[in-house]
Amino acid sequence: MQSNARPNRTSVVLIGYGDIAQRLANRLADHDLVAIARHQIERPEGRLGKWATCPIDLDDETAIPLEATPENATWVYLAPPPREGQADSRLASWLAGATQPPAGLVYISTTGVYGDHGGDWVDEATPPAPAHDRGRRRLDAETRCQQYARDLHIPTCTLRVTGIYACDRLPVEKVRQGTPVPAGREAPWSNRIHAEDLADILRLLVDRIETGQPVTGTFNVSDNHPTPVNVTYRQIAAHFDLPQPPEAPLATILEQASPMAREFLSESRRVDASAIQRGLGWQPRYPTLAAALADCPRD
Repeated sequence: MQSNARPNRTSVVLIGYGDIAQRLANRLADHDLVAIARHQIERPEGRLGKWATCPIDLDDETAIPLEATPENATWVYLAPPPREGQADSRLASWLAGATQPPAGLVYISTTGVYGDHGGDWVDEATPPAPAHDRGRRRLDAETRCQQYARDLHIPTCTLRVTGIYACDRLPVEKVRQGTPVPAGREAPWSNRIHAEDLADILRLLVDRIETGQPVTGTFNVSDNHPTPVNVTYRQIAAHFDLPQPPEAPLATILEQASPMAREFLSESRRVDASAIQRGLGWQPRYPTLAAALADCPRD
């Protein structure tokens, strides 16, 4: 064990090693990490703890060597469900193949489980009512995680996350191409969380599991500053000195949108995420889109 390691430090397994997992790994440089992805992941620079990577296809039930995962580890599950169906078969395979339970489980879900609320506020007490299979798959995954945790007496935390953004995760090209946005009051509300803020929350949740004070339950994750989607696009256009996006009737935009964009634009809600702030004593680095844009280079 490293001399600078805390006595109660756990290994962390990151299932689904994408952008957020990488940001979290950077915050856990002194931890032993296992990265689960479809391909081999190179050891990040500056790591002090052990590093292991397991190339696993979660769609192949026979290819999940979970006996290789460390004992008493914290799991952070970030892998998306499959693209079709109403159940998350990937998560089901992962849980079924586990040979030993984790010390704690954090599952990353989506506020899409709430469905459309016509612009009204939703919080964790709002009953889930997904209107699309994508949201139903997420709700299925939430249920599976919670049942697994109850059966094995494992602390678990489900995060219902809003749209994740960062300087390199903004729809700048859509604005540059003149993609129209819904006009006026037809524009649905959009909610967001900066990738760095989400990674901070995950680090705090790992810390709480390690110290024996896990934060459990279901929490919304957002900056608590929703804006209509047309306002969001106008702010981005202004920051990058681009022409303001044209507006069009929502029905016209929905006819031309991709299936995923159609789902996004057909649901409007404002997400109250104050509970996670209270539970962790946390405040976002980027409480508004404007605060984040100030850190984004214009070039």
